[in-house]
Amino acid sequence: MQLPNRIFAKHGKEPDMFIFRKNKALLEQYTSYLSLCSETLVLFREAMEHSFKNGLDEHFDVLAAKVHEKESDADDTRRLIECTMYEQSLLPESREDLLDIIERIDMIPNCVDHLATLLTIQKIPVLPVLKNDTMELLGTSLEAFKYTREAALDSLMKMEKIKELQALIGDNESIGDRLEHKMIRTVFAMDINTGDKLVQKDMINQLGDICNLCEHVMDRIVICSIKRKL
Repeated sequence: MQLPNRIFAKHGKEPDMFIFRKNKALLEQYTSYLSLCSETLVLFREAMEHSFKNGLDEHFDVLAAKVHEKESDADDTRRLIECTMYEQSLLPESREDLLDIIERIDMIPNCVDHLATLLTIQKIPVLPVLKNDTMELLGTSLEAFKYTREAALDSLMKMEKIKELQALIGDNESIGDRLEHKMIRTVFAMDINTGDKLVQKDMINQLGDICNLCEHVMDRIVICSIKRKL
């Protein structure tokens, strides 16, 4: 959802969510939450890199447990933010907008935690032939989340970089789609049984979901930013 520059032109009124700049407790919690989400993704990439070098061994299980622990920390912080918001005298619309953004962001660490857990249970690794594309896709996903994180903070502040970040996330999502489709084509061209192909396709789709979820978060941030500017 690419929007014209005029949507983000400054109006005389200060956006409702701009007041969050003055709420240090909420801003600190929100910043901490975004950091925990980012750390969850970094740990997952580390776990995947380990799996390609060493298989789904005991150390992979340790790394997957760290992913889950970090995702749980993010969940705890999200709940703290929700409590803080209801304790503050925020306009209901502003509160609901922020809650919606956070709930969408929360799907991203949940996605990698789910896949890490699935790998520990099924003990079916992503095929070695997909290593380079998988790591490139994860790198693209981490970059997309970096921009999402920046936009999520900017949406509570002056909203000066929303359009720029929207374009960057869109570019990453397109790259992610191409990599995802390439990997699926590779799998279905292999001489393995259909069941194995479908298992690999499901894991590839989950890897690709990270970029897609970042774009969905950004779409919501854009809508909330427009509401603040009107």
